[in-house]
Amino acid sequence: MTIKRILAIHDLSGFGHTSLLAAVPIFYRMGIEVAVLPTALLSANTDHPGYSSQDTYSFMHQSLRHWLRLELQFDAVYSGFLGSETQVELLQQYIPLLAKPGAPVLVDPVLGDNGRLYECYTKNMIPAMRSLVGISSIITPNLSELAFLLGLSLPVLDLPGGCQSLSLSGPAEIIVTSAPAAEGGNSSVLYYNRSTDRFTEFACQYEPIDYPGAGDCFASMFLAGLLNGFSTEMSIKGSIRFLKEAFSRSLDLVEDRRSGIALAAALREDPYKWFVNE
Repeated sequence: MTIKRILAIHDLSGFGHTSLLAAVPIFYRMGIEVAVLPTALLSANTDHPGYSSQDTYSFMHQSLRHWLRLELQFDAVYSGFLGSETQVELLQQYIPLLAKPGAPVLVDPVLGDNGRLYECYTKNMIPAMRSLVGISSIITPNLSELAFLLGLSLPVLDLPGGCQSLSLSGPAEIIVTSAPAAEGGNSSVLYYNRSTDRFTEFACQYEPIDYPGAGDCFASMFLAGLLNGFSTEMSIKGSIRFLKEAFSRSLDLVEDRRSGIALAAALREDPYKWFVNE
């Protein structure tokens, strides 16, 4: 059996179950080899006040050039938090050279939440991230990030139209996380497929607690599902089931929600079961 290899591009927090500290264990638990490209080094994830941060642009550039010399090729690329517009320009140049032909390129366009940009960004990051979306095949924005990419403010009333418009710039599939649920409840995942021009809603019914890194866990588990041969819709459903269980376990195990979900406990069970059980 050939083991798939993925390139995960994200920040690395010394403490907290977010970003690379969420993606790496999920990918390995799902039988996928991981190469990492840290975009920033943080003492703790950004929900903890007073964190230290270091930009890694120079190291990223050296690593990418080295990987080209090694002739590395990846079965998928996952891009999350980026530290600057110059990092975006770097990835636009190198991702097409490192991804195998036809490999999924998932961009989680990390920009902000609750209608606000993250404090580490200026508005210049929006067009930069929009350009990176242009070389992706799949994106996983939250509702605020979708609005930023579209140049709109919340609420985005025409979600199908917005996804159709954004898809024309590059991504064939758009998965909007943490969107309002049409039938009530606290959230849903909305999926748009350009090839079928189909728009599908998946109810989540998570516990109503905001855990940092939940979006990182969703994107990682979703892409792991794809690389294991599951369809996009099955991968979405499996990722939702995994997070629902992870949230429930975290209620009793997590003392400080700022550290993220109880990932070690959530990954003790065979994660494949979330993809095969309806």
